[in-house]
Parts: sequence; C-alpha cells; structure tokens
Amino acid sequence: MSCDGIERIFGMIGLARRAGRAIIGTDLICRAMPRGEVALLVVSRGASAGTKKKLTFKCEFYKIELIELDIETEQLGRLLGKTYTPAAVAITDSGIAEQIKKVHEALKQ
Repeated sequence: MSCDGIERIFGMIGLARRAGRAIIGTDLICRAMPRGEVALLVVSRGASAGTKKKLTFKCEFYKIELIELDIETEQLGRLLGKTYTPAAVAITDSGIAEQIKKVHEALKQ
C-alpha cells in the first residue's frame, strides 16, 4: 500500500472520529451492528485471530463490508487518540465509508 493512500484513509478515519461518526472497540461495534449503525468496519492487521473471526462472522451476517488495514493496533489507537489499543473502528457515516472504500480499492491495484 502506498503511504499517501494510507494517510488519506487515516485522515478520513480521524475525520469520522472527530465528527462523532466512529465507534471504537469490538464490544461497542458488535452492539451497533444489529441496529444498522455500521457502514464500514476497519480492522487492524494486529487484531487477534479470534477478534478477526468474530468480526468477520458478524460482518457477513449483517452484510457490512470489512477492510483490513496494514497497521498495528497501537498505531490505530494513536490515530484515534486512545491510550489503549483498539483492534477495530466502525464508520457510521456512509459518505465517509464510501470514500475509505474507494481509496482502499485503489491501493489494492
């Protein structure tokens, strides 16, 4: 992945957090999924296998797109301004989610 593309995704995740359009942490995300609040789920590469499996299953069940970023949980925590290391962040704004998806798709090519 290019550094510029990753920085754009980081910026959009930060924007979502500042706008109150992000849910941080696996438990909160899992509670928001059945309510239809999650537009996109971003999981860090450093998330445990169990967490990834749980979130993947729930995303498939609720038909939510999941992308995995090539960052560690510590880096995701710093990006979100947290002192702990969240494994995932859910984006609740569909516009921001679509922009993140577009950049992520462009990075994969």
